Amino acid sequence: MFLSKLDIYDFRQFCKSESGTPGISVLFNEKFNILVGENDSGKSTIIDAIRYLFGTLSDDFDRLNDDDFHNNFNNISDRIELVGEFRNLSDEENGAFLEWLSFDSSGKSFLRVSLIGEKKINQTGKEYIDRKIKAGDTQFEIPLSSEARSLLKTTYLKPLRDAKQELQPGYKSRLAQILKSHPALQVKEGEDHPLVELILEANKSVENFFSEEYITDHSITKDLEQVLQNFLDTHDSEKSKLDFKISSTNLLSILRRLSIESHATNMGLGNQNLLFIATEFLLLNDYVNPENTIGPNIVLVEEIEAHIHTQAQIRLIKFLEEQLKLHDNGQFILTTHSNEIAASVNPENLILVNNKTAFPFSSEYSSMNIEDLEFLKRFFDFTKSNALFAKGLILVEGDSENLLLPALAEFIDLPLHKYGVSIINVRGTSFERYIKMFSRNEKWINEMGRNLIEIPISIVTDLDVKPIIYYTDEELTPYYYSINHSDLENGMLGKLSEINGQNNEVIITDNVGIEYSTTKKLCNDMNIKFESEQHIELIAQLVRKDYTAEHIESQKISKKRKELLKYSPYNANLKVEIAPEWTLEFSIALSCLKALLFESVHETRYTKPFDGNKKIVYDEMKAFIENADTLNSNQMIAYQIFKPVNEKLVSKAEVAQKLGGKLINIEGTYKEELKNEILSDTYLQYLINAIKHSCGVTEED
Repeated sequence: MFLSKLDIYDFRQFCKSESGTPGISVLFNEKFNILVGENDSGKSTIIDAIRYLFGTLSDDFDRLNDDDFHNNFNNISDRIELVGEFRNLSDEENGAFLEWLSFDSSGKSFLRVSLIGEKKINQTGKEYIDRKIKAGDTQFEIPLSSEARSLLKTTYLKPLRDAKQELQPGYKSRLAQILKSHPALQVKEGEDHPLVELILEANKSVENFFSEEYITDHSITKDLEQVLQNFLDTHDSEKSKLDFKISSTNLLSILRRLSIESHATNMGLGNQNLLFIATEFLLLNDYVNPENTIGPNIVLVEEIEAHIHTQAQIRLIKFLEEQLKLHDNGQFILTTHSNEIAASVNPENLILVNNKTAFPFSSEYSSMNIEDLEFLKRFFDFTKSNALFAKGLILVEGDSENLLLPALAEFIDLPLHKYGVSIINVRGTSFERYIKMFSRNEKWINEMGRNLIEIPISIVTDLDVKPIIYYTDEELTPYYYSINHSDLENGMLGKLSEINGQNNEVIITDNVGIEYSTTKKLCNDMNIKFESEQHIELIAQLVRKDYTAEHIESQKISKKRKELLKYSPYNANLKVEIAPEWTLEFSIALSCLKALLFESVHETRYTKPFDGNKKIVYDEMKAFIENADTLNSNQMIAYQIFKPVNEKLVSKAEVAQKLGGKLINIEGTYKEELKNEILSDTYLQYLINAIKHSCGVTEED
């Protein structure tokens, strides 16, 4: 059996709706669950709700108090309800929970357990919290017996506070709490544990040592008793009788006096925490008692990564995954703020807690399919897993956007770090894979309503359509090879048949409209037969088309439409921003930042950019840029600025970093003037829109 669902009503920040639906419903995976999300999203509240509902093996303090009741502007709730559902019960578990079982519409059994906490007034007028644990269908709940509750108890690994202190002896010793629940420390009624017998023997030896006379009629015990007698009256003389002991001889007292130490000296915080976690793992039912097959064996772990370096975090999470592979019964529910941990597990195991909703990333409820999950297993590294802890996201193609956008955002007074926005460099155009993570499928909407992930996501991508200036400047023949739908309507297939004497009705029409750089490539892709170079030349005359400004404009519109349509099936809070021209750098070269971009390219390209002929070239180009006033010259200048980038004479990333640095260092009145120009520049508008959307900023704001 496993905990499949948890409903929370009016517990801490999760307030039930006006219609009575839960403040949050959490759908769990059968084996492994990692709760992620920003601070105060409710991850710890979910963990506490589970342990309050089912209790813990170490009997941690879990009494409801006033702070647990939802408080909305001093309108404090007087009732808490926590409801958990267990599925996949074995025959033995069905028998153990028989009188509390429920059945769904398909006839499958499940166990529904609820905790009701209510504020009430007793007969003396004092307020108290009434707490009841029941199980069964909503209208037919009956109290859950202590024996049944004991089968549901969780293993709770508390978040780190002070690892060294936690493992030291004392009345509230965590080590004693852990050990007393371990099977090796359990005894049958009326019997003494072997550890008690050891302490009895040790106490006797210690008592004898301190009672031995070191000189005639003097021992440490006698000396101490004689002094103590002087402080007591004659009626209390019995109180001066003493014995030295190591510990009281009941098991709990013995455990409270134990500490645990490593053989290594001077252990740092990280290794102390690993020792603390290893000790906590003694609580795992399935780990110490693999034959215990009744009950869910839930393990709750909070902030497991504290004070542990990256590799140790990964080893730790892999250990947990291995434990689940070794045993049939067991369910882990963890919270983390660690990018490394989030990136090292199967994305299906992640549950994003955001805006008082828990969103499982499993393919059952997200838009991801098996191929998407396999892709993310390979490429969802710790830099990209930062997406799970952000308030907004910008997905970019490469390093240029990754380096430039933070500087541009700061320049327009929308610093990304202050808005909690992360930039995710997908290193390509596979944005759709990531968008699917944040999109809900039909099953989710049917079961949970249109409660969607509201994190604003911007995609920044290049247009990747070359302008006419590229072909003219490079003295390339501005034509391409293609068969479009109008060609087919005008008898293109018949004309092709006349050339090669074959029936061309079997061409692959999926490739109609695609532009090719060679006729052979077009023929191969579209299954058009040719037998000689003469055939190729004749076919080329039929399918060759000239690049024109009108055609390129049509290409741009078509490319943008396709890019936008690609994401239309998904319900993520998404805005797709496409460069107005060719690439990021070419668009900037057409904008009010063209001069700064040229400086950045020039300084990146040359070791001594302002010496000799390089200075002359720099001055001429700067003058050309400043005096340009027509569209044609703008296109020409833009290409000359962009050309070293396009020909890979300079690094895109270095140019972007240098341009970003120049923006950050601009001050005074020029900064305000340039800022206003940037905000109104049509070539930069797509970047500004992406920044605004991810920051949650509207035009009105």
